[in-house]
Amino acid sequence: MPLKSHHRPLVLLVLAALLPLVVLSAVLGGAWLRGQQSAMEANAIARVDRLSALVDRELSAQMDALKAVAASPLLDGLAAGRELDAVTFFEYAERVQSALPLWTTIVLSDVEGNRLVDAPFLVGGVRGRVLDMDSHRRVVETGQPAVGTILRGPRGNYAFPIRVPVTRNGAPVAVLSAVVMPEGFQSLLFGNRLPPGWIAAVIDAEGRLVARAGGEPDMIGRHASENALRARRAAGSGVYDGMSLEGTPTVVAFRTLPDYGWSVHFAIPQDAYRAPVSNAVWLAGVGALASLLMAGAFLWLLVRELRLRRRQEAAREESLRLEALGRMTGGVAHDIANLLTVVMSGIAAIRSRPNDAERITRVLPEIEGAVARGQALMRQMAAFGRRSVYEPVPFRLQDRKASLEALLARSAGSAVDTALIVPDDLWPIIADPDAMEVALLNLAVNARDAMPEGGTLTVMAENRALPGRRSDDTGLTGDFVALAVRDTGTGIPPDHLRRIFEPFFTTKPDGKGTGLGLSQVFGFARQSGGTVTVTSTVGAGTTVTLYLPRAAGDIPG
Repeated sequence: MPLKSHHRPLVLLVLAALLPLVVLSAVLGGAWLRGQQSAMEANAIARVDRLSALVDRELSAQMDALKAVAASPLLDGLAAGRELDAVTFFEYAERVQSALPLWTTIVLSDVEGNRLVDAPFLVGGVRGRVLDMDSHRRVVETGQPAVGTILRGPRGNYAFPIRVPVTRNGAPVAVLSAVVMPEGFQSLLFGNRLPPGWIAAVIDAEGRLVARAGGEPDMIGRHASENALRARRAAGSGVYDGMSLEGTPTVVAFRTLPDYGWSVHFAIPQDAYRAPVSNAVWLAGVGALASLLMAGAFLWLLVRELRLRRRQEAAREESLRLEALGRMTGGVAHDIANLLTVVMSGIAAIRSRPNDAERITRVLPEIEGAVARGQALMRQMAAFGRRSVYEPVPFRLQDRKASLEALLARSAGSAVDTALIVPDDLWPIIADPDAMEVALLNLAVNARDAMPEGGTLTVMAENRALPGRRSDDTGLTGDFVALAVRDTGTGIPPDHLRRIFEPFFTTKPDGKGTGLGLSQVFGFARQSGGTVTVTSTVGAGTTVTLYLPRAAGDIPG
């Protein structure tokens, strides 16, 4: 069902208002979804930082407790080579171990790695060498504490050693180790509730899992993924694309503990991480499709509305034209009757005295003038009826100067002094020469009517290169020839100045003018590719300037 005429502008207004809103909503929605991804990454980094601090503090606390045991006077005799009171140290170590439930065993070993005391029970049931000799050797060589790798013990449980040197007189005389269960770090992970699908892990310096939350259970002690180890070798912290041990693509935030070589990792499933961007792309696509559909509907309705408006304007213009033709008939008939009267009177005068050469010479110019005015009137009528066709050709105004001077003098009358100024270097123009003469004739007649007591009419031609600036009242850009028609007449009031080019607008009495002269001037200028401007001062005169385009190339003189 077609839209009613009074609904169409409303629909266009609604579409014009909704279109930017749809685009803006899609853009803002996409930005919000991308912000969700950034927030997800920031959340993982914050969790990594928080858990790293907890793990570092926990390891430092365990290390400090073990250092306190290593400083016990019970071990002073080792520096002098005296025999260790193993029973007394065993009892002391057992009391310490009972206060620290994560310590399964406290082991005192010599610098060669031989276990001297195991509390509260022998590791493996017999005395022997310590497990994880790499960390033991590192403590002896550097004199600094160390955290060993997590290994499966003789009883099948995973644990890792914390080792400190027993230093006397500035040199290590033994190594004290605490075998720690990883459950404490596991509780740190599980104490941080994870979003669905996330995985958190603590990896020791050797690349083995100390604790893990999320994903499959029973991963403790296994080697971490190569992606995790590669990222840790490349930087101390950051975000990398990984692969979980279950084979799920992930985006991982991590941080390494510089004092111990351990690292903490939080992995986000790649599907969850990239879902906001996928949703943003989908939203942008839907928004773009909706925008295109709305824009298409808007353009279709706009084109339809413009076509309808053009038809309405054409119908209204035709109605006004017919109405104006009716109003104009009286004036045109009066003008034609006057012209015919002049012609018939002249013919009668010639017939009455066919041999009177002086009278014939005096009457013929009047007849010619009446015929010329009649031709101009017919051309105006044809132009109004849109039956005239302009045929622009390149020509030089200098070549027509003589005929134009005669035209101006004849049109302005004997009471008006006329002057035509055409420089020798004036550019050639491209326009219809006959239509230009009609335009100048109309301007001359209007100037004559504005100077009933006589005056001066000057037509000055000059070259103009128009820049097309906003301050320029022509609105043109390029090379033009300007024909300025100046009179010293009564001038045009400001309220009439804006209407002088309207068809049928005239300030002359009924029957004295048709209002088509300046309309022809305006139409000629526009159809020639130029324009016309008017400046006027009441009581001082008027200047009408015709701008006609410069012809390409030179025209022979």
